[in-house]
Amino acid sequence: MSCHQLRGVYNLSLKINNKTYKALIFDVDDTLIDTSKSYDEAIKKTVKNFTSAQVSDAQLNLVRSKGLSYGVNNDWHVTWLLMALIKKFPKDNWEEALTHKRLAQIQQNSTEFLKMKEFFQNLYLGKPSFNGQGLIDTAEKKMYTDAFFPTLKTFGVKMAVVTSRPADEALYTLKVVNGLVGEFIESTHFIISVGSQNSTGELIAEKPSPAPILECIKRLSVDLNEAVYIGNSSSDYLAAREAGVDFIQVGTSRIERAKEPQGFHYFKLENVNGLVDSG
Repeated sequence: MSCHQLRGVYNLSLKINNKTYKALIFDVDDTLIDTSKSYDEAIKKTVKNFTSAQVSDAQLNLVRSKGLSYGVNNDWHVTWLLMALIKKFPKDNWEEALTHKRLAQIQQNSTEFLKMKEFFQNLYLGKPSFNGQGLIDTAEKKMYTDAFFPTLKTFGVKMAVVTSRPADEALYTLKVVNGLVGEFIESTHFIISVGSQNSTGELIAEKPSPAPILECIKRLSVDLNEAVYIGNSSSDYLAAREAGVDFIQVGTSRIERAKEPQGFHYFKLENVNGLVDSG
């Protein structure tokens, strides 16, 4: 992957593999921010607290990739499915159980789910929330270099975020911890997260629905073929594909590609820094 600045310093576009984009839309978790020691650790500790079982990275990633049929789009869901699998199936049968939907659907309003979620949030955010002691403060690291966003800014390209983080967590990470809002992401208007609303006040569906990406395109005032979504997961890929927006995968997650519309472009990078590598 290489990108090249077109003639002029501020040209309002970026060329990636011979495709020119006016807007870059980023996922957050494991795209911009390494959450392997925060979200992943919170999942493992929560599962152990409620089941006494240890889960591996491979098992966690299996549930993330195969749990989409259960509506999995956040790590509370992943935690819940891991706990359900541990209680009901030998580990060797987990993939088959997920593929053939042998578990009950996630009951987000059940007492058990809410207890699990509270324990998870206390680990991740701290108690009280955002007290500087939670995993969101102590265990997350940025995955981009110091030069990454300043370099993108020289291209004049628009930048935005579509994430499955709750709004308060997304804003805390992007604005307070990493200082991206205002300097590189123009305003919070260009951050779409869980709880975001459209212009009529309706909640915007979460990924893998294309709705948050389509809403972001609208706010950026660009055409579908002028933007690209950068993410790391099957949920990210599906949202981009169904929105008709090109997709750049970062990292090594297993993504099963299918039913891509005509004109859809899919690129793969080791990490986001490949976006500004010249070659």
